[in-house]
Amino acid sequence: MSNQVTLKDIAKILKVSTSTVSKALNDSHEISDYTKNNVLRIAKSLNYVPNDVARSLKSNATKRIGVVLPNIESDFFAKVIRAIEEEAAKKNYKILISLSNDSLEKEIEGVSILFNGSVDGIIISLSQETEDLQEYSHLKNFSQRKLPVVMFDRVCNEIECDKITIDDFEATCTATKHLYSKGCKNIAFLSTIFQTSVSKLRKDGYLKTLKELELENNLIIEIPNYNEFDAILIQHLKNNTIDAIITSDQLSAICALKVIQENGFNVPKDISVIGFTDGIIPQYTTPSLSIISQNEEEMGKQALNTLIQRIQEGNTETPKTFTHTVLKANLIKRQSSL
Repeated sequence: MSNQVTLKDIAKILKVSTSTVSKALNDSHEISDYTKNNVLRIAKSLNYVPNDVARSLKSNATKRIGVVLPNIESDFFAKVIRAIEEEAAKKNYKILISLSNDSLEKEIEGVSILFNGSVDGIIISLSQETEDLQEYSHLKNFSQRKLPVVMFDRVCNEIECDKITIDDFEATCTATKHLYSKGCKNIAFLSTIFQTSVSKLRKDGYLKTLKELELENNLIIEIPNYNEFDAILIQHLKNNTIDAIITSDQLSAICALKVIQENGFNVPKDISVIGFTDGIIPQYTTPSLSIISQNEEEMGKQALNTLIQRIQEGNTETPKTFTHTVLKANLIKRQSSL
């Protein structure tokens, strides 16, 4: 005989109906806060575990959300997923994470698994390889299967869905103008994620601002992997006059800081550096690193809330219009560009 605690057990203790217990556990507005708190207290004391399978069969809802990420090593994606998980917990949703490791094949595999009825909706940031090959056929089933999806950060125009990004273009415009105001005239743009939509927008913002400032010496440094990072950057430092570098992400900014100083240059006296994504490490590098904050927590919250709104609207018909929320990025000025 099973010892698993049921809704009936909780209802019997509190002398209420099983329907009341179920609604309280699902945070229904029909139930008072007093009753909700009592139900939650008893459920916790009895180690009650919801039967998600039975609940999903009955309501055709799993209360689970799939999140497909390129990686979780970077501060950016780590912060976004933390915000998504915290916001989901408030709304009694569970998160299933699938990592593509910037591989199209792994992204297809992850999306396929999530498609098979295990989640109510998907939040996704595209892999580098997906964007590089512009292969989106595996994502076109979203609307056909009436499964809500929200894209964030790395998005594409080919798939119609809700999207959350920062203003990547304007972010590098701001960074370039800041460096120019400090006397920099030979500003380079360095990217290790140059296949992605975000890097392309950041590069375009950089190039447009150079043109506006009438600076002719633009230099794009594209590094395919970190094994080649030092050698490629050193070669550019030897062959070009560079007095500032804007990098497309946090790790490449930290690596650039190291390579520049190891090769006899002073930061920021000789070369200033600005990267993307704030965190603990940029504050404690020597010198501290100027960073474009990507509003990661807000991006995660908005992605989750937008998806839940779509789920609650129901899947009876495809929305006629989708939203594209563009969050403001902020330049945090520290010693590396002062």
